[in-house]
Amino acid sequence: MFNQVVLPGTLPSGLTTLTFGNKFNQEVPPGLLPNSLTTLTFGYHFNQVIPPGTLPNSLTTLTFGNDFNKVVTPGTLPNSLTTLTFGDCFDQVVTPGTLPNSLTTLTFGYHFNQVVTPGTLPNSLTTLTFGNDFNKVVLPGSLPNSLTTLTFGYCFNQVVTPGTLPNSLTTLTFGYHFNQVVTPGTLPNSLTTLTFGNDFNKVVTPGTLPNSLTTLTFGDCFDQVVTPGTLPNSLTALTFGYDFNQVVTPGTLPNSLTTLTFGNDFNKVVTPGTLPNSLTTLTFGDCFDQVVTPGTLPNSLTTLTFSYRFNQVVTPGTLPNTLTTLTFGYRFDQVVTPGTLPNSLTTLTFGNDFNQVVLPGSLPNSLTTLTFGYYFNQVILPGSLPNSLTTLTFGDYYNQVIPPGTLPNSLTTLTFGDYYNQVVLPGTLPNSLTTLTFGDYYYQAVLPGTLPNSLTTLTFGNKFNQEVPPGTLPNSLTTLTFGDCFSQVVTPGTLPNSLTTLTFGYYFNQLIPPGTLPNSLTTLTFGYYYNQVALPDALPNSLTTLTFGDCFNQAVPPGILPNSLTTLTFGPFYIEWA
Repeated sequence: MFNQVVLPGTLPSGLTTLTFGNKFNQEVPPGLLPNSLTTLTFGYHFNQVIPPGTLPNSLTTLTFGNDFNKVVTPGTLPNSLTTLTFGDCFDQVVTPGTLPNSLTTLTFGYHFNQVVTPGTLPNSLTTLTFGNDFNKVVLPGSLPNSLTTLTFGYCFNQVVTPGTLPNSLTTLTFGYHFNQVVTPGTLPNSLTTLTFGNDFNKVVTPGTLPNSLTTLTFGDCFDQVVTPGTLPNSLTALTFGYDFNQVVTPGTLPNSLTTLTFGNDFNKVVTPGTLPNSLTTLTFGDCFDQVVTPGTLPNSLTTLTFSYRFNQVVTPGTLPNTLTTLTFGYRFDQVVTPGTLPNSLTTLTFGNDFNQVVLPGSLPNSLTTLTFGYYFNQVILPGSLPNSLTTLTFGDYYNQVIPPGTLPNSLTTLTFGDYYNQVVLPGTLPNSLTTLTFGDYYYQAVLPGTLPNSLTTLTFGNKFNQEVPPGTLPNSLTTLTFGDCFSQVVTPGTLPNSLTTLTFGYYFNQLIPPGTLPNSLTTLTFGYYYNQVALPDALPNSLTTLTFGDCFNQAVPPGILPNSLTTLTFGPFYIEWA
């Protein structure tokens, strides 16, 4: 709310950063700002003329707020300034000599739409960003030879003629509406990153893209044939937008390409020889649902992602032996036969519809991470999961008994989905397991001897509300989280002496007697409804962080809180005190 006149001499001489709030809209006279100031920010409503001599020669960063829309005359901006940002309302002509030769970064706001004449932008400028409304022709000689990054806004849709873009430019971004032909010779040989906006849908002819280009991104409307010789041999990353659905013929993609992303609509057969041997990452969009024949995917490929609609049989020999990460989309529901997945594979993710039996020998011994989707609900036979597996995640529908010996001794992280609600027998969970998460509908009693002595992190879901008797939780456990419904008495001896972090859920509201919480505990969090008297000696001297929920409103007498406590949080309705 500050909007008072600031008198000269008010600000300390050593001040380096000054920010005015949104309401401030007073004149800033010469002599007010100290010579130590390096960063100055005006708020939303500031809209005053700044006379020459007002801004100190120490200033490096100047930011105007939304409403500023005054002419900035030559001599106003100090020669120390490196970063200048105008707000959304600024739409004044910037005359030559206004911007200092020290300036490296210039950002115009939403409404700026003035011609920038040659000589306006200093030769020091490296980054230039135009806002939403800018849609003026950029004249040859307007952009300095120092410029490396140029971003046009939403409305820009002017022809860029050869000689306009400087040879220093490395990154060029066109906005949403740009849809002009880019002729050969327009893009400088220094350019490494080129991004087209949503509307661009012009043919890109051979010779248009410079041999320096490494990253090319097309917007959603682009749907033109890309002929062989169009993409330079320097290109490493290529992204097509939503609408692209053209056949990519062999010889089109350069041998330098490492990352290729197709958009939503692409659904053409990819023939053998189309994808270069340099490719490491390939992503198909939602509509792709074509058979991928053996020999199509190059031996360099390490990451392959199929999206929503893909539901084709993948035959043995299709996936290269270099593949490490494979993701199937929502609809994939095909049997994966032994020999289909290469021995290089480490991460495998199935989508929501997959619900096929996992055949023994179908998962390679290299696999470390396996994720099943929403509908998977098949019995997993002993020997089906490889001994290399460390992380296993089931989707929400999985609700099968897991016989002892099914889970490999390499497994460290196991996550069940929401509907899993089977008794887990002792011997089911391997001694390698460190992290176990149950879903929201799990409410089975956990028998002593079920949880392995390797377990460090245990999370119960929202419906779990079973008594946890002493001896159930292993002495290795450090983090224990109960879900919303848990509201059982926790008896002394239940929580192991290894426990450091304990979280109770929404409905827990039981008295905690002395001796219940172990001396190893450092972090304790109570949920929404907890509102019990804190008994003397109930909180251990190891506790450093204590959080009460919304309903807690008990007096806390002296001596209740341990001296080890460093962080204490009460809920929003707490009004009691000792």
